Amino acid sequence: MRLLFNEYPEIMAGLSERSDGSMVWWNRLPVDEAVRGNRERYFRGLGISPERVVAGGLVSGVRVAVVSEKEAGEYLLNTDALLTNIPGLFLTVTASDCLPVYFYDMKMRCLGIAHAGWRGLVNGILEKVVFEFNNSFGSEAADLRIIIGPHIKSCHYEVGEDVAAQFSGQNLERRNGRIYVKLADEVESRLRALGVKHISVSPVCTYEDKRFYSARRDKSEPLKGMAAYLGAT
Repeated sequence: MRLLFNEYPEIMAGLSERSDGSMVWWNRLPVDEAVRGNRERYFRGLGISPERVVAGGLVSGVRVAVVSEKEAGEYLLNTDALLTNIPGLFLTVTASDCLPVYFYDMKMRCLGIAHAGWRGLVNGILEKVVFEFNNSFGSEAADLRIIIGPHIKSCHYEVGEDVAAQFSGQNLERRNGRIYVKLADEVESRLRALGVKHISVSPVCTYEDKRFYSARRDKSEPLKGMAAYLGAT
């Protein structure tokens, strides 16, 4: 699935689908050969050399890595967000219901991608990404263009009171005695509080749309998921 940054044709962004095979890298080296094979076939099919892809090993944490040519083709451990200003270098994180969040600053010619699971989200992964854009590239929050990719919507994202307590009340829904989180609304409110102005949200729910893996719907063991990618040509 391709995602579009309006007015920026130099950007390639998207999310793999179930038909591409599972892309979940379990943050262990060496990388599982089946996963590596799925990833390499997928990126070659997009016209992207696997040697130009940097993968982040998700741990639902808040580590942000700024990468350059020396990380090309690498799998980076314990990394939930990646940033770069190198054209032709593609960044990827995995997702299965969690939010892939794509960032682009045309003015400073830099971009980034984050895996925002609920733990990373409430612990400040997005705030760290915006800080690092400014710290590493001089980006201003108002210049960032952001896409929130396909993810599980509140129609199916039920949580307990302990998790709900960590989100803003305005981003919760209570139905029939149950609590559901509006994850994209939480992302938007956090980013706008930092001064971000340009945010678009995919309408696709990964639970509803069978093109995608869904951790909650599939309950597969081991977990299967997609690769979210972003790069500038």
